[in-house]
Amino acid sequence: MRILSITAITGSILFIFLAAALGTPELNALDDAIGNVFYNGPAWLIAACKTLAWFGGAVGSLLLASVIGTGLWFKLGDRRNAIRLPLAIFIGWLLNAALKFSILRPRPSLEFLASAHGPSFPSGHAMSAWIMSFVLALIATQYQPQRRTLWFSLALCAAILGGIARLVLGVHHFSDIIAGFSVASVVVLAYCYAASRTTPLDRLLP
Repeated sequence: MRILSITAITGSILFIFLAAALGTPELNALDDAIGNVFYNGPAWLIAACKTLAWFGGAVGSLLLASVIGTGLWFKLGDRRNAIRLPLAIFIGWLLNAALKFSILRPRPSLEFLASAHGPSFPSGHAMSAWIMSFVLALIATQYQPQRRTLWFSLALCAAILGGIARLVLGVHHFSDIIAGFSVASVVVLAYCYAASRTTPLDRLLP
């Protein structure tokens, strides 16, 4: 749990720093520079990002987590993770809404390439992508601990892709994505702690 603990602590500090820096010229310049690198693109890329956005949204992510949870319950008899996975996603969205409507940061002043509503900071899709990816990595590690480095590497790549998709579509600032990852790391740590009460830690962590 040490790695996830360090990630969660670092993420908490980073989130506080970013929240305090909102509206500063330096952060605005960074957001604009990175956002312009990823914004827009060929039609196939935009279509792919829209698909990721649907599965990363509140409805899509909860539906996906429920489908995976159903498989865990009936195929593997893993009732604990079957319940914990959609619960972690649900908690993530509740936490995201609480933060967003407390901070009320406007979204980028770009033409949105996908529908987006509400405040911008932190990104709910980025949070969802991080939580889904790393919780699934923790679950996979319980069954195949010898491949845990692979599972966590794939989780990191999947989460990053989910975040980049929001930049391509122009619906979030770069700092929104990083803040979403930061908060999500705390949710993943909580999940790991809950799982460690029934599964030895050496079967969970890389």
